[in-house]
Amino acid sequence: TKALSASDDSAGGFLQAPQQFAQGLLKFVDDAVYIRQLATVEQITQAESLGVLSLDSDLADWDWTTELATGSEDTVKPFGKRALTPHPLAKRIKVSRTLIRKSARPVEAIVQQRLAYKLGVSQEKAYLTGDGAQKPLGLFTADANGVPTSRDVTYTDTNDTTRSDSLIDAKYSLKSQNQQAASTRWIFHRDMVKRIRKYRDANNQFMYNPGLGLGADMPRAPQFLDVPILMSEFAPNTFSSGAYIGLIGDLSFYWIVDALNLSLQVLNELYAETNQIGYIVRYEGDGAPMLAEAFARVKHA
Repeated sequence: TKALSASDDSAGGFLQAPQQFAQGLLKFVDDAVYIRQLATVEQITQAESLGVLSLDSDLADWDWTTELATGSEDTVKPFGKRALTPHPLAKRIKVSRTLIRKSARPVEAIVQQRLAYKLGVSQEKAYLTGDGAQKPLGLFTADANGVPTSRDVTYTDTNDTTRSDSLIDAKYSLKSQNQQAASTRWIFHRDMVKRIRKYRDANNQFMYNPGLGLGADMPRAPQFLDVPILMSEFAPNTFSSGAYIGLIGDLSFYWIVDALNLSLQVLNELYAETNQIGYIVRYEGDGAPMLAEAFARVKHA
């Protein structure tokens, strides 16, 4: 009797069916992107840039006067302009035709989906930390054309009381209209939210158990000082002197301009000699905070 074994190819292993591919894709959990959902988004087609009228200073208060007088003449020049100039964002990838033909999963669809997702990630990073050089100006970037250093609130990292007080100061540095706006959010990295959640009072009780409860109008959304929290993987999380560690603001005052939405070009022939298909994706846009007083950044002492 000849022994046959699946573990030995020459003894029968070749008779096994080819490997079965699971009907799923093993990957990292996609990072959430938020800013575009709450920002003000404008579309342009042929214009080179989008001009946004700004009220840089306001008229003085009216004067209490007399019957025959008309008050003092106001000489203020109130108007300014911000410009959003679209910048290109692109990526190219090549895929083997043999891989597409043999794959048990729709490789082309997976590649296109991941390219689109990575566009969202690249945008989100720029909306938060971009330096404004051929890219959007981020909320965590101190800049006179966005959120200047005058909108920074010092985070005193002495004990839980001073830490808590610093975040309260940040919220109330906003005007009440901005505090209560539907698009107002805290933006923290999850490492910072974890720290906040651990704040304890003199009786060793958690200080913000109610503040991090579920909102009646936003199920499962954590809140802090009655303002919903966005936990972003792209927010700063370096807890050292002079580093930004959080932000609160009305995100409707972050403006985004789109000149070219996601464009996908399939190159069927260019890479024919290497038996590959190329994909080029391209986007053109810009973004920046439009009203500094609508935001307050938390800066580590």
